[in-house]
Amino acid sequence: MTKTLQEILVWDAHAGLFPSPDMDLNILEDWRKDGVNYLSVNVGFDVMSRDETLATLAAYRRWLLAHSDRFLLAGNLADIDHAHRTGRLAISFDIEGMNALGGDINMVEVYHTLGVRQMLFAYNLNNLAAGGCHDVDITLTEFGIDILTEMNRVGMIVDASHTSYRTSMDLIERSRTPVVFSHSNPTSVWLHQRNIKDEQIKACAAKGGVIGLNGLAIFVGNNDSTSESLLIHLFRLIDLAGPAHVGLGFDYTPDVSVDLGAILRARPDYWPKGQQYDTPNIEHAGPSKIPDLVKGMQARGLSESEIGGILGGNFTRVAHASWIH
Repeated sequence: MTKTLQEILVWDAHAGLFPSPDMDLNILEDWRKDGVNYLSVNVGFDVMSRDETLATLAAYRRWLLAHSDRFLLAGNLADIDHAHRTGRLAISFDIEGMNALGGDINMVEVYHTLGVRQMLFAYNLNNLAAGGCHDVDITLTEFGIDILTEMNRVGMIVDASHTSYRTSMDLIERSRTPVVFSHSNPTSVWLHQRNIKDEQIKACAAKGGVIGLNGLAIFVGNNDSTSESLLIHLFRLIDLAGPAHVGLGFDYTPDVSVDLGAILRARPDYWPKGQQYDTPNIEHAGPSKIPDLVKGMQARGLSESEIGGILGGNFTRVAHASWIH
């Protein structure tokens, strides 16, 4: 590639940090040092209440604004470009599932105003809006359809990761903007309920969406975080969707003080048995793998523009179509 990684805008569509007001966000330096320019940080998921999500969001906003020398709280693409030019990591937020609304559709615009630019419709289990990947497969509910319309109106990226098959296909069909799977791998490479079928990948791409490669090792293989296995998933996504519809969403969780095992044990219904969640020392492949992925794509003959799209340009295109400018 004639461009260096420093010149290409690198977009990671989802961080795997456990959302908590007590999280030490200095951990975000891991992404910045590995050359990521934009990161979507999770501030809530369906296990949490609306109050817990808002408390996390408030704490993250305050911290980021207090550390504007390294990070920029981004509301639009111009902010992301400015952060890139000034050597800072641009951050906006995502929420995994609609329990954060507390049953109130008015919260969609509130979250958008506070910096949420991407929302998933369910986190593993069914909720008032949609179906989850570890539950009975349902389509969007009437409440879910109303939420989708509101998200399209305010300018949020519609995310189908963690949802059920029928919900994801319903989202793709109904949304006025492209739908993404921000962090989902193909089941045709590794069979796991959190991964997605070839039909979902093709439908997402056909409507202009993007699928983000997930680096969580139990979604890659048998606790497998090797670059070689990541490339197998990446090339499968490229073969199914085309290089213009593939991106990065590592779901990366650096070493943090939060006891993830205790969280999983507290709500085993969200992480059911038989799906590898009880794997000891689950590994994570994160942005440090980007150079290996670039080498692999170059070796496969992808063009500079195709690689640049996968690193960030494809998700940027979806944001341009989805966000209010």
